[in-house]
Amino acid sequence: MQDDDFRQREAFLAVVRAGSFSAGARALGRDVSVVSRRIAALEKRLGIRLIERTTRRIRPTEEGQRYRQKIELADELLCEAEEEARRLAVRPAGTIRVAMPAAFGRCWVSPALPEFLQAYPDIRLWLNCSDHYVDLLGDNLDMAIRIGVMADSRLIARKLADTCRVLCVAPDYLAQHPPLLKPRDLREHDCLGFTPMHSWPEWRLVKEGQQVSVPVKTRYESDDIDTLKEAAKAGLGVLMAANWLVQKELAEGSLVTVMTDWQPAGEDGVWLVKPSSQLQSAKISALTDWLVKWFAVPRW
Repeated sequence: MQDDDFRQREAFLAVVRAGSFSAGARALGRDVSVVSRRIAALEKRLGIRLIERTTRRIRPTEEGQRYRQKIELADELLCEAEEEARRLAVRPAGTIRVAMPAAFGRCWVSPALPEFLQAYPDIRLWLNCSDHYVDLLGDNLDMAIRIGVMADSRLIARKLADTCRVLCVAPDYLAQHPPLLKPRDLREHDCLGFTPMHSWPEWRLVKEGQQVSVPVKTRYESDDIDTLKEAAKAGLGVLMAANWLVQKELAEGSLVTVMTDWQPAGEDGVWLVKPSSQLQSAKISALTDWLVKWFAVPRW
């Protein structure tokens, strides 16, 4: 909306409401000549006469009366929109669109949400649970949970928890295959391939500042990490996975870690990312605070 257009409409409404150019000008705190020029410019821009002028009074034309009704309705809608926005700025309400990795969402975020929705009955959640990258700005999302190293400078990121990857196998697999002591030993083993991993089909390992990339061989690949975890438990090969994913299996002994002096690269935390931290609504603040408190308790 251009400033000149707004001022022209403002002058028109002031005059027709007050019943004269002079009264309308006083209401706006402007000279009569200024108000008259603005209405003349409005009529010229629209190509139609809006006000009939006589020496004693003014009267809106039929077109002017219809125009008045329309812009007064528009003003009412704008006022309602502004009032609603002010209310939502202080009262958590409305829809929050959130993206997160599917497996992580199932394991660690979904358990936090029922209580959140009970605490905030006017909030509605829309979840995108997928291991595919989503563009918050392009896909009109309010926030996302991401795992790894943050690189998108357009986003505001807040770390929720530390995480790392581990190499693990079923105990039976380890008993029946050569030892796994050094990165090159992986070449003699079947490795379970998580195809969305950025470096796949290589595994990158770090030790005391030294990084190596190992091309691994596999008989089993998938874009679903839970499927690969079950394959690892069945003894089908070596799995590289986040500690949050295999925490239960490591605790119960159905999987064991190997090559623990080498750290798989590429993952350092769980992050909550948003397009902006400025003037965020109450609903976004509410979910942000809830997730921060939820992950403040160690989960894995």
